Amino acid sequence: METFGKIRLMIVGAQKSGTSSLLRYLAQHPDIHTHAQSEMTFFLQEREYTRGYEWAFAKYFSDEHAPDEIKDKHLIAKNVMVMHSPEVMQRIYEHNPKMHIVVLLREPVARAYSAYWWARRRGWENIQTYEEALAAEEARLNEDWFKWRQCAYQYNGVYYPHVKNLITQFGSSRVHCFLTNDLQENAEAVCQQIFNHIDIGSDFKPSIGERHNQATMPRSERFNFFFTQFLASHNPLRKAIRKLVPDATAYKLRKAILDWNEKPQENTNWTPPPLDPQTREQQLVYFKPFNEQLAELLDRDLSSWD
Repeated sequence: METFGKIRLMIVGAQKSGTSSLLRYLAQHPDIHTHAQSEMTFFLQEREYTRGYEWAFAKYFSDEHAPDEIKDKHLIAKNVMVMHSPEVMQRIYEHNPKMHIVVLLREPVARAYSAYWWARRRGWENIQTYEEALAAEEARLNEDWFKWRQCAYQYNGVYYPHVKNLITQFGSSRVHCFLTNDLQENAEAVCQQIFNHIDIGSDFKPSIGERHNQATMPRSERFNFFFTQFLASHNPLRKAIRKLVPDATAYKLRKAILDWNEKPQENTNWTPPPLDPQTREQQLVYFKPFNEQLAELLDRDLSSWD
């Protein structure tokens, strides 16, 4: 393997479908190495991509590891937004046309509602009701998909065209689609299938059980909102600070601040209020034709989603 080895496998979606847990299960394999960051944004962020893969390799894969420690390992990465952008997926294809692509898909109504509360938690969303956020989605996306990608609740649940594009681009033998239910029912079997796809020992059994990226609500949504605005790429103060602070240090500081604003331990079992039945019915109708197309494409029964 080259000093700056190429990524062998990437989890490309979908948001709020269990991808963080899947990544951490896979990363337990002794022949696999991944990034500490929750997402690898290199292919998505222009300011990172222009710096080149050698820079990205140092930031995501070798910051705390000597090159000899990881030179023979299979690199895997995750970013749950990239499958929605053909331009970004083209960058990934150019990086490694033989890369294996993993897609984890959750029933789209539940996924969208979960994504709304996640965006509220992280400071991306300041609209106080889900219904109002859905009403604002079209205008937001027409304004700037990249800016509002985290708040594209309905758009990000239309899986069919994106999965079809992935198969066309990488080939059906390199695109591996699983359902969140698959991971919940037998995560070990999902991991072993993926190990087989990238030709490493599938007899390894990862430790399953710990959930990652669970739902909580912050002590202060307003703090998270303003902190997120501070982190925006167009903020000149943020740009100045990033020139002085190493990327790994900046990531740890950002994570520590956001973790500090999470509710105390006794409140981590917080759950969102129930989705309004009328809203749920409207979304089921909206997603139904896309789900049917996806079921045919994947040759899987997705009738439970309806």
